[in-house]
Amino acid sequence: MEEAVDEGRARQLGISNFYRLEDVRWAYEHSRIKPRVVQNRFYADSGHDVEIRSFCKEHDIEYQSFWTLTANPDAYRHQSALDLAEEKALTPEGLFYAFCMAIGISPLDGTTDEMHMKEDVELMNRIREGEQIFANAEELAIVGNALGTPDWNAEDEL
Repeated sequence: MEEAVDEGRARQLGISNFYRLEDVRWAYEHSRIKPRVVQNRFYADSGHDVEIRSFCKEHDIEYQSFWTLTANPDAYRHQSALDLAEEKALTPEGLFYAFCMAIGISPLDGTTDEMHMKEDVELMNRIREGEQIFANAEELAIVGNALGTPDWNAEDEL
């Protein structure tokens, strides 16, 4: 694959479905052209990739999540998250995407509903343009704590 970058057939490389930090680290350390993206399922069984996402931040690697909503309904349907979504005039799903983006995740949107896609893209653009959905770490922690990830800490994520 590195040849594809060398020849201009690809601009960057990425890896997907790497759920052990040692595997991500090995791929990074043993590649001439470093991966620019890690694309993983964002779910509880992997501990929401806390260590992998930290490695990605340290090495300027984009972390992309898939299965983001499907795997985490308990987080965005938690009553405190529902209350916050209503306060922010967002859907619960929109609040969860905003949460992901606030902690450095690029969520991949898998909806096939045109209206939902437009809403999601609009929200993501607002965030990329600098809008702050979460006023502080406490608001961010409402969603983060609902994930149920052991030792989740809003301050570590920012």
